[in-house]
Amino acid sequence: MKLNGLIIRSLEEIAGRGANAVTFRAGKKFGHEIARYFQKKDDIEEALHELSDLLQGQYSFEVWKPQGSGTFIIEEKGERFIYLVFHDCIVRQTLRRNGQAQAGALCQTLCGYVVGAIEEITGMRVKLEIMHTGPNSCLKKLIFK
Repeated sequence: MKLNGLIIRSLEEIAGRGANAVTFRAGKKFGHEIARYFQKKDDIEEALHELSDLLQGQYSFEVWKPQGSGTFIIEEKGERFIYLVFHDCIVRQTLRRNGQAQAGALCQTLCGYVVGAIEEITGMRVKLEIMHTGPNSCLKKLIFK
């Protein structure tokens, strides 16, 4: 954990804001590579369940829907998306241990990984945005393109 944190800190110092793009791309490639071995799914909720099983032990997340909503898929301002709440997260623990802020390059690795895996499992193009970070959980928005 300590070494990963120092590597990311060094990358951020050298590459600046470009570090996020580098780590996102690496995570996305890894997500595609790993998910290639999983069963393909047309249903996004089934794909998220598949991904949750894949990540077990390193990350845990749940699909979240606003109170009163009948579905997890939200349509708002021309966008279709699902909210994901990440609870246990090795990235967050690494950042806390190293005294680094969340939502930077190491978090982008996880975002890329989730995007790559979902794209591989479903064949859909998606984007993952960090909406909120916190000490116990993070809220992310999975947007369908």
